[in-house]
Amino acid sequence: MKAYYKDSKGNKKWVAIISLLAVNLVVTAFILFYLFIPNGDNHNGILGFETARNGQYTLYIGTNDKDTYEQKIPTEKAVEIVNGICAKYAEGWTMNYAEGGWVDENDILTQENTLVYTFAYTEEEVILSIMDEVLTALNQNAILVERRDFSSVFYGGGSLEND
Repeated sequence: MKAYYKDSKGNKKWVAIISLLAVNLVVTAFILFYLFIPNGDNHNGILGFETARNGQYTLYIGTNDKDTYEQKIPTEKAVEIVNGICAKYAEGWTMNYAEGGWVDENDILTQENTLVYTFAYTEEEVILSIMDEVLTALNQNAILVERRDFSSVFYGGGSLEND
């Protein structure tokens, strides 16, 4: 049977090894935290992204009249009306054209031209005001609204502007 005894050199080696492992663990944790945990201004340390406090809203606005299920207002005129309403409340938006369809409560397939408006950095109260006015102006039953949390950055070539 072997006798084990402590020598001061052996203890110092283990203390040094454990200390180096602990430092290595702390540094590794810091690096992983910095790379993978967004800090609000900087995702992955590449671009200065800002998280929108109010999310991104997308409105799907039909153009068929709610009473006749037919389009009474031409699409371009509907765009003018909705753009005017948006300009009263919001600072900016993106608009796209789409075609939508649904089967109503009587199993009737209805299709219509749809205006898709996207808003970023816009407060919910503003979105509600826009939708309330659009419902009346275009004689709609409802507007489909989507809200997403997102991050964005305005990239202008060699420099970045956070907004």
